[in-house]
Amino acid sequence: MQSSTQASSASGASPKTEKDRKQSSAESLARRNAELNEANGRLQQLVEYRSAFLAHLAHELRTPLTSILGFSEIMLSQEKLTEAQRGFCERIQNSAQQLQGSLNQLADLSRLETGRSQLQREEFSLADLLRELCASLARHAQKQNVGLDFQTAGTLPRINSDRNKLHQVLDNLLNFAIARSPNGARVWAEAGNDGNNYLIKIEDEGEPIDPTAFGDLSLLIRKSGSSELGLAIARHNIELLGATLSTQNREPRGLQISIRLPTTPPDI
Repeated sequence: MQSSTQASSASGASPKTEKDRKQSSAESLARRNAELNEANGRLQQLVEYRSAFLAHLAHELRTPLTSILGFSEIMLSQEKLTEAQRGFCERIQNSAQQLQGSLNQLADLSRLETGRSQLQREEFSLADLLRELCASLARHAQKQNVGLDFQTAGTLPRINSDRNKLHQVLDNLLNFAIARSPNGARVWAEAGNDGNNYLIKIEDEGEPIDPTAFGDLSLLIRKSGSSELGLAIARHNIELLGATLSTQNREPRGLQISIRLPTTPPDI
């Protein structure tokens, strides 16, 4: 009789213990979710603070940089400068331009991180954009003793996309190709379309890349010594434009970066 009572008591306790265990697990999960939500909220707040700081920093430094660039341009326009003086002025100007570019990239990255970056569509010529980019980077390529050129496949129709964001993408990728190219090498861009997409290729003659690095921009950056900030912005802008990026080694050497861009970018 006692054995039957104990068995009954044990049988009755089992469902209650299981219920308590489930309730305890649910409460633990709820607490964990609340902690994660609180941590995510703090992280998002830190991202917003950092982005605001970067935007403010870029704004505050633009004015003195503009003055430095302006005065260096005035000094370089003087005919009585010695060769050494002209060289010093060019160094000042180049350094200020690099710093200005980095500040602009910081401001762009802060807008991307906070979701304030939007597409501004307009119609423009892709061939003209490539011609403009190659002209603006010609001096940089010449200093690296790297040839730079572009070509288009036939007559391309005008593209309807965000010109400034595409300009940033191609500018950073061309700079990346120049940075990883050896002395006397050549970099070139090519653009065409298949009806639904534009295909833009940038090719260089640098060292082959390990296939495991394809798609990993941070690894490609470390191997080339180029700007991680610039390529991070390029990656964000490629996503905004609804484009895709792929890379592959060329034979016998070099890297090809391909961008497939829809003729009409998606809405944000």
